[in-house]
Amino acid sequence: MPLRLKWWLHACFELEVDGKRLVIDPHDGGSLGVGFSAPSVKADYVLVTHDHYDHNAVEKVSTDHTVVARERTGGFTLGPFKVKGVKLPHDEFDGRIRGFVVAYRIEVEGISLVHLSDLGRMLTEEEVREIGSVDIALIPAGDVYTLHPRQALEAAEALGARIVIPMHYWLPGIQLPLEPLDTILRYAKKWRVLRLESSWIEITREDIPEEKTLAVLAPPR
Repeated sequence: MPLRLKWWLHACFELEVDGKRLVIDPHDGGSLGVGFSAPSVKADYVLVTHDHYDHNAVEKVSTDHTVVARERTGGFTLGPFKVKGVKLPHDEFDGRIRGFVVAYRIEVEGISLVHLSDLGRMLTEEEVREIGSVDIALIPAGDVYTLHPRQALEAAEALGARIVIPMHYWLPGIQLPLEPLDTILRYAKKWRVLRLESSWIEITREDIPEEKTLAVLAPPR
């Protein structure tokens, strides 16, 4: 069964397997800027990495039956998704400025991925061990509120990721002072860059490439 991974802008992703949908860090559209829409999906499960306004619009993707986990650490299961939450600092001063986020490692259909949220500094060796190696890393690429894009790529490498998908970067109309995609691309010399025309990909365990690949998803239309 393939994993369908869809980007809903900013740090919001939808994971779907066999009709079950998990959404990470939903936003309300308007918190990004003028003219943006909230994710148009209703989730079975929602993960919130931290309680900031552009990551926690749970009501936009929920029904009466949606299971929500907010900043939950440790191991737990949501339907077909095996999840592990790891607490990380939102700044380079060990959380003293912006507090903490929870990165989520998710295993499903033989694929492992991590959503690094608004990680604020390089991962320590202990944090790398706690998260464990992954196939796919969703990494912040906008600098400013997160670690530098070069460091984000280094974090993905430390976790052994073969596919990296950038998120949380500036797009035309976004009012947050983030760096554009071009910034991380300047530091991706060791990565094969794959620009997709859609906002989603379907992937199986057999599709994980040997070559390190930076996959750029298109904004949803």
